[in-house]
Amino acid sequence: MRTLLIIVHSGTAIVLFSVAMISVSLAVLIAVRPAVDHGNAELLRKAKTVGRVESIVAVVLTLTGLITVFASPWSFSQSWVWMSLMAMVFYSAALFFITNRSRLVVAKGGSAVKCGMQVNLQMGHVLLLIFVLALMYLKPA
Repeated sequence: MRTLLIIVHSGTAIVLFSVAMISVSLAVLIAVRPAVDHGNAELLRKAKTVGRVESIVAVVLTLTGLITVFASPWSFSQSWVWMSLMAMVFYSAALFFITNRSRLVVAKGGSAVKCGMQVNLQMGHVLLLIFVLALMYLKPA
């Protein structure tokens, strides 16, 4: 059971990283032409869908991580567990409250600064995911 949970957790982490990279790609494509047009409306629809999937996968990843810690010999007193949990909570909150909402503003006629900030937010999310993935695989003491 524990091995299956670890496989599901690791697979979910890879899926989240892949979805985050797709989200970055869409943010860059939206930033190329931030004005309202038919192409951007289609990109915005895809970006909303990817954002929803990203949010769901982030929650599943966090929950499977918590269950894995409960079912494994690791304890919650280890710092890497807390750092991973806090990073994922921050990731999910920033995704829901900041990134998804700013994506809508950029697509509805945002300026170059707003477009650049959207791409920076997305890249910050990917860097945070790389940090969490490193903690998950390395498990530093």
